[in-house]
Amino acid sequence: MKNLILDIVLWLLASPILFVQWILRMVKQIRFWTAAYSPHLPCRNCGSRISLVGIWKCGCGFTSRSHLVRHCPCCSSLPRVVRCVNCGVTLMLPEEP
Repeated sequence: MKNLILDIVLWLLASPILFVQWILRMVKQIRFWTAAYSPHLPCRNCGSRISLVGIWKCGCGFTSRSHLVRHCPCCSSLPRVVRCVNCGVTLMLPEEP
């Protein structure tokens, strides 16, 4: 009986923390998938549209014609940044969850 009460108390204390962690993971996933399915991102500096569809060169040297937020077929890496062609500001891309 004592263990059951202790388990219930610990579950009640841990539940809000686990719920907040779940919400944060969901927000991270939504940010990533929104960027992965949109053809452009707005620049936070000048407001122009940064195209995510085109010809991209991976760090391993592979060049592909696709969406920027896709895994490289050779090394399976994802890009971390994109640069605005109008103002030159570099923006961080959301990371894969």
